[in-house]
Amino acid sequence: MKKHFNIIVILVLASILLGACAPQAAETPEVPTSTPAADTPEPEKQPTEVEETELVEEEPQILYVNLTWHQHQPLYYKDADGIYTRPWVRVHATKDYLDMAEKIAEYEDVQVSFNLTPSLIRQINDLANGARDIYWVLAEKTVSELTMEEKQFILERFFDANWDNIIARYPRYQALLDKRGGGDQASVQAALDSFTEQDFTDLQVWFNLAWFDPEYLSQEPLLALVEKGENFTQEDKDILFAKVLEVVQSVIPYHKELQDTGQIEVTTTPYAHPILPLIYDIELALVGNPGAEMPEADFSYPQDAEKHLEISVEMYEENFGRGVRGLWSGEGSVAQAIVPLVADAGYTFMQTGEPVLAKSLGIDSFTRDSQGFVQQPDDLYRPYYVTAEDGTKVAVFFRDGNLSDRIGFDYSGMDGEAAAQDLISHLEGIQADFQASGSEGPHIVSIILDGENAWEHYKNDGNDFFHALYTKFAESEVLETITPSAYLEMFPEQRELDDLFPGAWFSPNYDTWIGEGEEAVAWDYLAQVREDLSLYENGEAAASEEAIAEAFDFMYLAEGSDWFWWYGADQDSGQDSYFDEGYRALLAGVYESLGLEVPGFVSVPVIEAQPVSATRSMSGIASPVVDGEDEPAWETAAYYEASEAAAISGMYTSLDEENLYLRFDFEGAVGAKQFSVYFSVPGLDTGKRALSLESESVLGFRANKLLTWSPTNNALALYQVEDDQWIQMEGEAGQGVSGQGMAELALPLNLLGDLRAGDLLKFKLLVEPDGDQIPLSGPAQMLIPDLGGTAVFLEVQDPVGDDYGPGTYTYPNDAVFKDSVFDVQAFSIGTDSENLVINFNFVGPVENPWGSPIGLSLQTMDVYIDTDPGGGTGARKLLPGRNASLEEGFGWEYAIWAEGWTSQVVQSDPDTLEPKDYSEASSSMKIVVDSNQNLVTIRVPLSFLPEGDPATWAYAAAVLSQEGYPTEGVWRVRDVSLQSAQWIFGGSTGDANHTRIIDLIWPEGSDVNQADILGDYPSKTGSLDSLTPDDFAQVPMLSQDLD
Repeated sequence: MKKHFNIIVILVLASILLGACAPQAAETPEVPTSTPAADTPEPEKQPTEVEETELVEEEPQILYVNLTWHQHQPLYYKDADGIYTRPWVRVHATKDYLDMAEKIAEYEDVQVSFNLTPSLIRQINDLANGARDIYWVLAEKTVSELTMEEKQFILERFFDANWDNIIARYPRYQALLDKRGGGDQASVQAALDSFTEQDFTDLQVWFNLAWFDPEYLSQEPLLALVEKGENFTQEDKDILFAKVLEVVQSVIPYHKELQDTGQIEVTTTPYAHPILPLIYDIELALVGNPGAEMPEADFSYPQDAEKHLEISVEMYEENFGRGVRGLWSGEGSVAQAIVPLVADAGYTFMQTGEPVLAKSLGIDSFTRDSQGFVQQPDDLYRPYYVTAEDGTKVAVFFRDGNLSDRIGFDYSGMDGEAAAQDLISHLEGIQADFQASGSEGPHIVSIILDGENAWEHYKNDGNDFFHALYTKFAESEVLETITPSAYLEMFPEQRELDDLFPGAWFSPNYDTWIGEGEEAVAWDYLAQVREDLSLYENGEAAASEEAIAEAFDFMYLAEGSDWFWWYGADQDSGQDSYFDEGYRALLAGVYESLGLEVPGFVSVPVIEAQPVSATRSMSGIASPVVDGEDEPAWETAAYYEASEAAAISGMYTSLDEENLYLRFDFEGAVGAKQFSVYFSVPGLDTGKRALSLESESVLGFRANKLLTWSPTNNALALYQVEDDQWIQMEGEAGQGVSGQGMAELALPLNLLGDLRAGDLLKFKLLVEPDGDQIPLSGPAQMLIPDLGGTAVFLEVQDPVGDDYGPGTYTYPNDAVFKDSVFDVQAFSIGTDSENLVINFNFVGPVENPWGSPIGLSLQTMDVYIDTDPGGGTGARKLLPGRNASLEEGFGWEYAIWAEGWTSQVVQSDPDTLEPKDYSEASSSMKIVVDSNQNLVTIRVPLSFLPEGDPATWAYAAAVLSQEGYPTEGVWRVRDVSLQSAQWIFGGSTGDANHTRIIDLIWPEGSDVNQADILGDYPSKTGSLDSLTPDDFAQVPMLSQDLD
């Protein structure tokens, strides 16, 4: 039981000053503001009376904590033999699912919740009943039975574990990794020759053994295998996989047992983990992001949303022997529209993210101080009721994103004890603030996060953290863990929301699952299949009851969120094509269940092939004469070399203000061939097609324009897509001439579309009837340069070599930080007809070593806009963590924060001056990286900025280093310390308010330089919360009048 301490009210001594023999009432003496002078008479001491106050015993205000571990895996598809193609359900069962529940059982005063999704439950039960995954199957084989392809698979995939915290823990496993080397094809091929049969056997065992929780490995029968370490046998495998099966078979029953005792609550998710509001009505995506790129087809199937809930209820009751209570809708996706469905299904509460609550309350976001404490705690730390049309209420709990992410990301690099203490201290700080303010409780902090993927990044699989955390919760006087249902039973009266804003666990929109081109295509696929299935739903087509049920099951599974998570540029698994294949396999299953031929579009990947770099990059624009003869103008063109088997040797591309130029080189006669160039032109409203005109070859990308050229008559024709077909356009299509061993074409740019600077034009040459494609593995790509369409009004030549902040900063030590990667040499701002266009041109390479979806890993670029220069409005402090301010008299109304993952357009709140995400503008902002030119182009639609002439505004711009694990309160930029380290800049003064800016954009040759600007500030220590804009480096602004 929790221990409650008493707050003792101390005896108060009240001094009563008596007048010195004076008949009148004594005046209260004024308290001096300084030490009295020496000749000031000292007041005569008077006797005092003691007044004792009544002793009051007061209970402390308990802060409740809702800790929910979300356990989920997508439905991994099976191969033709019925074998799961991925092992992640099984290995997380042996490393996470069971032991996390067992740890809770050790602490009877701690209560938590586990969310087990139906797709996970389905696969766990399948494995418990004898199903296998391919890793399991290949591990059980004797090495002599393995084919060469299977050995290669083992060498490539059996090191799929955290190298530092799992593999390095076991010397033999590490030795096998060292022997294999890297995962590149050359290393794997060499290992096929160097690995002995015993090496393969030991690797078969170690992959599966290491994916057990360390606490299982410290006990028999697995302890004997760990101590043996090598020279494993088939008998050892039998012991290993017998334990695997035992653990897998225990997962669901053990959770049921703990829930029956009352120590945990098990919640669940709609059947296939869908974004339920989008299944209900896809138009809800436009509420949070009106600029989202939507599919062409509509999708609104409330009956499917109901079915996902109905099946989840059935599976829950079957596995846990009781009715449902709590729902974590897929990805925490909620909206007012689904509340009636959730209530009708029998759920009494849901959980989602704090951005949803913020929007539901009419604010943009919750704000935090530099220590991460929410500044609106009374609003965030409580559940709210939302009401269905029939009056049924459903409670909603909202996760603290900051605290949840600390566990999910930040604490993995800390000692377990220290990490647990940090979380407890923060929670106790919240409690203390509530106690001191007298805020009316009760309050509950909801910490909800992925319960499976974080722990391999912790030492000892997070066990030290878990035990320390649960111990501290059990011992705390002011914190009490509780399940959501228990909390609502204790405190049924809660505030209500009029409308539940459409959003998910980390965003007030559904942008991760809809809004980009790939996602739109995937939703169109889904809509087409669902429309075809509707014929059987409404009786227009017939099949057996079993066949229709099976088809609908495939349909529901395809509606899951996991497929859409990996589409688009905002997420990258490194294996997105696997999920694409799985998604389309489910769509195909709908037709196959009904005995129908699978439509051709299902075989076309949603994910387009990656653009291919030119053999030689374009180095400048040119205007070659189209006469069939070679000339120097082609020397600056991009060149793509063809494969040796192709009929032509290569393709050149160039352009000027009027035309796109193409040149094909070939040997021999080409008169009977057809040359077709397929284009993907951004911004067109026409349809797109992934198949070629005549042969219906898969292009690898979706094209919307087609230029054909026939050598027999030099005829050019231009096509566009209408109703998913190539339709020839009327009018001239440019100029084409063939000469000796080459052909030249000129296509007017205006026939392609309204191309603007920074647009990415994708294209590919297809030669028929040979089927040759150039480039072969993906489309070519051209970044459209500024051809006069951008009116530049501000240009700055920034000094080369000033990427040192205030003059002293040095780069981090890791090799990824190459020379000059943060050094800008040129900066410009202008407008085209629709956008504010900003260019950063770097000295060093703009590369993507960390796999950013937009090709931008290292650099962060800030641009601050003062729309009324000198007016004194707007915020002076730059974004959190920059530790710099605009000069007095200036203030930014808008800030553009450009980086590889979380780019935003930010507004300063006119009342509080706090930064807030301008989500509509953020979603419409486009960032294009030209690694060949070391150029980053940012385009923000002018429609999201105030009326007026941007040329009259003032600007400040800076480059910092992107940081995925920033210091508390810092918006994702890298720290600067006294000495540089692997991931930290060096050269700071060691104070609290030194800047993190590495290169400030400031004109070369100015009277004051960057080092003077960034190095001139009053040094401070301690918290930054109380510092004013004047306590930081003062950044001047640039404009036409001020540069």
